[in-house]
Amino acid sequence: MSATSPATTPPVLALTSEYSTPYAALVRDDVVMGVPRYFLERWLPVLGPAPAALVNTLRQLDYRCQGEAITISGAALAREASMSRRHLYTCLEHPWIGAFVRAISGQKARDAEGKIWQQANRYAVRMDDPLAPGDAARLLALLPTLADNPLQAAARAIGLEPRALWAEQPGADHPAFAPPAAITARDVLLRAFPGWNPQDADSQTAFNQLAEALHRHITLGRDDGRTSKVIVPQYFRRRWWSRLGHDLAWAYLWLRGNVYDRPDEGIQRDTCWVPALDTLLTLLGRPREWWRRNVEQARPHSDGWALSDFFTQIEARKGRDPAHPQWVARCFRVALEIPIAPEDRARYAELLRDWPADGIPPGSATLKHTGSEGVRHIETHRLDPGPPQTHTPDLATSATSEHTGSGGVRHIETQGSATPAHRESESNSPAPNSPQATEASSKPQPAPPPDMPAAAVQAEHKEILRDWLRRTYRVAPATPLYAAAPARVWLEQSWSEPVRPHTPAWTLVQRGTLHPRDLVALILAVSVDRTVQEPPRYLSWLAQRWSADPAQPPVERWDEWRRLAAMPLSGWLDEGRGAWLTLAPRDNRALPFGLDDLAPDDPAPPAVPPAKPRAEAAPAPDPPSSGLDQRPGGGLLTVADMWRATLGQLSLQLNQVTYQSWVEGTRAVAFDGGVLTVQARSSAARDWLETRLGPVIERVLSGMAGQPVRVRYTRQGDPPGG
Repeated sequence: MSATSPATTPPVLALTSEYSTPYAALVRDDVVMGVPRYFLERWLPVLGPAPAALVNTLRQLDYRCQGEAITISGAALAREASMSRRHLYTCLEHPWIGAFVRAISGQKARDAEGKIWQQANRYAVRMDDPLAPGDAARLLALLPTLADNPLQAAARAIGLEPRALWAEQPGADHPAFAPPAAITARDVLLRAFPGWNPQDADSQTAFNQLAEALHRHITLGRDDGRTSKVIVPQYFRRRWWSRLGHDLAWAYLWLRGNVYDRPDEGIQRDTCWVPALDTLLTLLGRPREWWRRNVEQARPHSDGWALSDFFTQIEARKGRDPAHPQWVARCFRVALEIPIAPEDRARYAELLRDWPADGIPPGSATLKHTGSEGVRHIETHRLDPGPPQTHTPDLATSATSEHTGSGGVRHIETQGSATPAHRESESNSPAPNSPQATEASSKPQPAPPPDMPAAAVQAEHKEILRDWLRRTYRVAPATPLYAAAPARVWLEQSWSEPVRPHTPAWTLVQRGTLHPRDLVALILAVSVDRTVQEPPRYLSWLAQRWSADPAQPPVERWDEWRRLAAMPLSGWLDEGRGAWLTLAPRDNRALPFGLDDLAPDDPAPPAVPPAKPRAEAAPAPDPPSSGLDQRPGGGLLTVADMWRATLGQLSLQLNQVTYQSWVEGTRAVAFDGGVLTVQARSSAARDWLETRLGPVIERVLSGMAGQPVRVRYTRQGDPPGG
């Protein structure tokens, strides 16, 4: 036999997590937090929201703890539990906290300089739930009435429903169970039958088994020992607990348990009925005034989230329970997915933009590249006989003349890197319905030779946008700057490096969330900033940030940039030039995009009306009669701006399928008397928006307007006021 020793296994197994969606990669819903239902319903009223949050936090930390006790400083523990350090020590003084947590003071030590300091405290935490004091007292009174010995009494108690063994008040005092004892069903059985003595080892074993089974039964455990829990990602505790506060966080967890944890029904649903509001208020130990102030009158927060992102009341009905006709039952809609926190929205947008696809994005290749079957790589685009690759490796041998043409351009990404032999040039083509389509189609834009200087490439790239501006000026000099060229031309031709499809700026323009006027205003602001190294990426970042927080201007002097973007082409020769000189750097006062050269060869008559926007350009500003140009509350945003910003937020918060199915294509058509009329694509989309997103949309709009805004939903074909 060989004397080679077996390979040693490392003591710590390192795994690399992979996810299929950007949301899962950010929230990491495999790293979960489980709150036992018994703890939520029986111990939360006894401990109170803040001490219960401390117990829950220590339990989550214990999962990652290597030893028998958790070593953590007071400041770190307070931060993890979303409370102040003083409040932490107040929670540790709760009479019943000792049933779960045992604090071990850190030892004092002397450092090399002779100074005495105290090490961090250690905490031992109980991971399963003892009986609530009221339930222990109820069980103590019930067991002797069921049988004459503990074995039969425990067996008969297990046959009852768990909640039939619960006390009316979980925190009821009893002289036999004083805090902070951790009471088990075994302790109660021994107290209920003090004279019982097992005759043999089998009887003792049976007693212990029945006592354990009874304890699991009361605390909603199953036969396999697992406890019924409300499961949420740890992301909720780390990101949202401090924002919601302990009370509202526990309210959300309790409501989530009522809509999500329904294995007996075999379905998932996002609504639930609460028989009476006192049920929830008793759980939290809060009065109705607290509910009215913190829930019913809750306003959206300044960083772009609202309580309705977690739960909202959608219906109230009196007499729903025949046994209690005076109770007012309430129906809640509860979010099953944890929202993205404000500090993670930029990262989430980045993941959405850069998430790898399984193949080449549709529309990036022609049949010569892909063959006759869908979008995929052919033999000229792969190494040896290997499988097709998402991106061609950065190797000179991976590109052939059939793929790249004679220039030898290697294909690194599917968009913007290939020559006409690879795909047809589409980015430089005019709009099909534009008056320049015939002229442009007769003058194809050839790819620059490999030895062309970078400055020449940039000049040729910008010349296409200049041609659009010159031609529009000759036909209609009163056309606003943003409408003088299609939005796609502005995105692709403003800089030498185009704004790529599927980036935030491109997507927001395509969906209509970012108006062409605002797009050109951002392009002007970015172009004048000499500190920007990559203008397309910076433009996408500004657009993304503004869509998430429309109340905050994306750049300084935002109103001036928007005025310049909406200025007629003819106005740029005098008024626009003066405004530009106050904004542009001293070393470059030339007007952008060749506006200095707008003098036409054959001046057009001054009475020519403005040209109608082309098919690819976004629609012109809404007429004043629709009311969408009003600025509620005297703010900077018009009603149309607020609606586009609302669509931007919905596109970030909803998954792509939901947004495209129900929201995309929805547009604002009128605003009058604080009521915004919104037109959906179909009756089904109208009903879905009204029932599912109605309160959320109204709160977002009201927050931006600074006054109440109601939304009325119609479908295409209905008159604006009908």
